[in-house]
Amino acid sequence: MDRAIEPRLNQIFTPLLSIIDDPAAHHDLRDLARQYQREQIADRGMDSEAQVLEVINELLLISDEPRLSIKDITTRFVERFGDNYERKGPTKWIGSLVRKRLGLKPQRLHGTFVIPLEDMPKLKRLREKYGLGEPVKDEGIAPSMHGDVG
Repeated sequence: MDRAIEPRLNQIFTPLLSIIDDPAAHHDLRDLARQYQREQIADRGMDSEAQVLEVINELLLISDEPRLSIKDITTRFVERFGDNYERKGPTKWIGSLVRKRLGLKPQRLHGTFVIPLEDMPKLKRLREKYGLGEPVKDEGIAPSMHGDVG
């Protein structure tokens, strides 16, 4: 088991490693697993899920609200990445992506769906999974969530 590799990859590579006696082949197979891990992270970084996480990172930096609304996430997503997608009803699509693909559980608060505070720790693991860093204050990000970013 290699803790630097995701559980699913460990599940695939561990049986193979257990039957190899040659130390050089063992080392090569471990390197292959790590390389595959890096490639998966890089591929995920180009997914729409990674783009949504980028938007969430931005909003965490500029929002005074402790919870992020799906509507604000969608608005920012369309501003940044809307030209890449031809979707109607993007708020439902983003909400579904947040729930099903990212595993977050938006809750209704005052008539708006928001990512609850309890889900905030999950974001760190998701950023690692998708190869994104921690949110960092960038002077290029305007302090508004309503279209002030150029």
